[in-house]
Amino acid sequence: MRAGLVTGKHKIELVEMPEPEPLPGKAVVEIAFCGICGTDVHAWLSGDPYNPAICGHEWVGTVSARGANVRNVKEGDRVVAGVAPACGACPACHAGDPLHCVSALMGMIGIGPLAAKHGGFARAIAIEAARLSLVPRELSDEDAAIVEPATVAVHALRRTEVRLGDSAVVLGAGPIGLLVLQCARAAGARQVIVIEPDVSRGALALELGADRVLRPGVDQVAARIAEACAPLGPDLVFECAGIPATIQQSVELVRRGGIVSLVGLASAKAEIDPASWLVKEVRFVASLGYLHEEFDLAMALIAAGRIRVAPLRTSTVGLDQLDAAFAKLAKPAGEVKILVDPRRS
Repeated sequence: MRAGLVTGKHKIELVEMPEPEPLPGKAVVEIAFCGICGTDVHAWLSGDPYNPAICGHEWVGTVSARGANVRNVKEGDRVVAGVAPACGACPACHAGDPLHCVSALMGMIGIGPLAAKHGGFARAIAIEAARLSLVPRELSDEDAAIVEPATVAVHALRRTEVRLGDSAVVLGAGPIGLLVLQCARAAGARQVIVIEPDVSRGALALELGADRVLRPGVDQVAARIAEACAPLGPDLVFECAGIPATIQQSVELVRRGGIVSLVGLASAKAEIDPASWLVKEVRFVASLGYLHEEFDLAMALIAAGRIRVAPLRTSTVGLDQLDAAFAKLAKPAGEVKILVDPRRS
């Protein structure tokens, strides 16, 4: 069986992998769609070693077989994959902090016994059944393929203290930024301003609920935000661009005593001005991934129309078009979320 793996700079190959088996505790899932994540594209651009287990982690499929001791799913169930529940046995769990379970984290980032052999750019996958969540009938397969990044946004908002009536700024209108925008609205933000250089993505942000979109290099971003969020400035700034320079920019934009929420994963080190953080008494929160139970919450929000995912889908390709799809997303004009259908030739 072929699986798409990033193997070098600007290089993704279809590598022969063993047929997935329903070993004890695991389920075999036939993949319907797998979204291409920004971290997949960053790996393709950099050529840095990229864990096969997370190359293609935004997928939905149908269980075709299950191993011994699997009770949470059965053959025919539609599922998405994320993170296992807290194990109850690791140091974090023993310390009374199951939200930071080490075992669950390792599985999510592709390390240890909960990690799969490869990701969802394949016809099928064998994965620890504890990491699977059932997809409600209200969601199509195409919608369910965006549940994983939607859950990233849900987790970011649940980690960030949002008060009813707060004003928020979202840096970056990629898939995560567009989902964070909607979650901020659902959490009670009265005003959300998006900073995004790409015109088409900015238009999509307005469609999905942004009050205004500002373009760096075109608009006087800081002045426009200060005016819109007068007299104090924005209460919250969500860094979703994953660009080193925008981490410090987030601090410069937020009001004194406000919150900067780091959601995007920068691919290089960032320079900051600690004095500005200190003077502003900035509250800083970071979020990585999600919790197992947040998948059900994200799917419920999508089913209720509180999070719209269909507008994010811009095209669908087969496995043989993976390389071209990655190249398009590296220069994202016109593309937001590309789904891979491994059933296509």
